[in-house]
Amino acid sequence: MLITNIEPQKRSPRRVNIYLDDEFAFGIQADVLAKFGLREGDELDKEAVGRVLLVEERTLAKNQALRYLGTRRRTEKEIRDKLLEKEFTPATIESVLADLIARGLVNDAEFVKAFVHDAQMRKPAGKRLLQMKLRSKGISPALLKTLLNDEMSPEQEEALALKEAEKIIGKYNTSRKSVDPPRQQQRLIQHLARRGFSWSAISPVVKKLFGQY
Repeated sequence: MLITNIEPQKRSPRRVNIYLDDEFAFGIQADVLAKFGLREGDELDKEAVGRVLLVEERTLAKNQALRYLGTRRRTEKEIRDKLLEKEFTPATIESVLADLIARGLVNDAEFVKAFVHDAQMRKPAGKRLLQMKLRSKGISPALLKTLLNDEMSPEQEEALALKEAEKIIGKYNTSRKSVDPPRQQQRLIQHLARRGFSWSAISPVVKKLFGQY
């Protein structure tokens, strides 16, 4: 098959249309065109066309992944799910992911560290809640167990629980509506539990603030 015409796409200047034997065959990125050095008059067999289209698909998938990464860090699962949603083939997705991981653009361990740090800056949370949120983003249980233990010791979790508890108690103390200590204690325990703190972190905090447990 002979390349009889190569023309820029009107709506996408960075893409070109390839005509084989005077008939439209496919569109590709200008970068892919340059990579293969295609010119009018070149001969292409089916295998060569397949190689071009494979690189084209991988280029499109990589560009999609990079745009997705442009807004915030992403886990491997988030990238994989996004590319599956865009209907790229599994082989292409794994190839793109391998490249992004090798370049350090996708790193689940670093994602966990950043996620924990950012979460605690916004609002203190215990390991249980962080674990639930990170699992939903595709972080493996084994990696979570190791990293969360590294990122948050029992002492750190207790300190975060105390920080959150003091904030809640402060609101009770400045509220016009009086809440008696037993009710404060009950509500505080429920709040800290919802924030994912373990009882081993909640108990000493309650004891410090209310003199019990």
